[in-house]
Amino acid sequence: MTISIKVKRNENINRVLSRFKAAVMSEGIMKTVKEKSHFVKPCLRKKLKSEEAARQRKKDEMKLIRQAQNEQNEWYRR
Repeated sequence: MTISIKVKRNENINRVLSRFKAAVMSEGIMKTVKEKSHFVKPCLRKKLKSEEAARQRKKDEMKLIRQAQNEQNEWYRR
């Protein structure tokens, strides 16, 4: 889980930091650090996971409804 960024000669430091930040985000290191910053009881972790799953199901359901409505509108336009 080591991240290495090669710095090119005369490269802008802001560009290097931007690439480093992107690499950290893509590896998921920040997410892991946030999760391990404090202890979460297993029962609470399970509850949060089920709540997140419920939100995702609702989001997916709304997406399907919007798609069906768009298809219906397209059909009426023809």
